[in-house]
Amino acid sequence: MTRTSARSSARPDSAARRAAFRPILILLTSFLVVSVAMEAALLVQSTTGGEVAIAVWIRCSLVLGSAVVLLLIALAAARGSRSSWLRLLIIAPIVVVAVVVIVSIPGFLPDWVRLEQAVCGALVLPAAILTALPRTRALFPAGA
Repeated sequence: MTRTSARSSARPDSAARRAAFRPILILLTSFLVVSVAMEAALLVQSTTGGEVAIAVWIRCSLVLGSAVVLLLIALAAARGSRSSWLRLLIIAPIVVVAVVVIVSIPGFLPDWVRLEQAVCGALVLPAAILTALPRTRALFPAGA
């Protein structure tokens, strides 16, 4: 009988964590989709004779890499990993700041790339905020 009550008491935490992470995972999956679409657009542009600056390739590849990392960390946190939640809490705002800085540098990237980067930042920002909310923090008590 204690097993049943232990399971039922674990389920609400799991359900609460899934509910809390659903919008975070949607935002970060969207971030990944936008990043993959940008890489595909760059590939199409470069194979059809368009010129793509190396800085654009590097920046978009780094953003794609950060999208993969953030999504993997968020998935682990959604499964209950406190250390993954802490990583997400730290890394997501850093990604947002990096995007803001890069987008703010005049002439560094073409306008269409800056727009894509801004969209990526606009997807990560609410994920970072949701990760830091007290209700999300409560799902990962210290020492648990």
